[in-house]
Amino acid sequence: MDAVGIRPGMVVGEAGAGRGYFTFRLARRVGATGKVYANDIDRDALDHVRQVCRDEGIGNIETVVGEVEDPLFPVSGLELVMMVYALHDFSRPVAFLQNLKKYLKPGGAVCIRDQDPEASGNHHFLTRERLVEVFAESGYELARDERFLEKDLLLVFRPAASS
Repeated sequence: MDAVGIRPGMVVGEAGAGRGYFTFRLARRVGATGKVYANDIDRDALDHVRQVCRDEGIGNIETVVGEVEDPLFPVSGLELVMMVYALHDFSRPVAFLQNLKKYLKPGGAVCIRDQDPEASGNHHFLTRERLVEVFAESGYELARDERFLEKDLLLVFRPAASS
């Protein structure tokens, strides 16, 4: 989270949040003055996130049931959208990423953390080159490429000026 600048008070989204493994970490980082919008198409997974929030008194997470092609975040102006071990499973990633732009504030970014199939040997995940292609096709450009994770990719994309 340090590498991509997640700090207290930020308003962030997580696309493909699932049962919230990373969502809860984001919520702790942005703190009480921040907000996390946890998106997924799996209602049962989001029910789990809501239940944990109730059980543990977490008040800065809002769950969002999205669609295959649109996360349906209820706000625009997200500073960052995280996608952790998720994009490789999206059936319509280009359409999703195109729609995602309308929820970002100017200067906002999308951060992908995914397994690097070249380092891990797990070819279920997309290569760095393929991720860059998918984002370029969706109207984004690579802004940062962090290389400190042994088996994961950490890439930050911003909407291209022309998109």
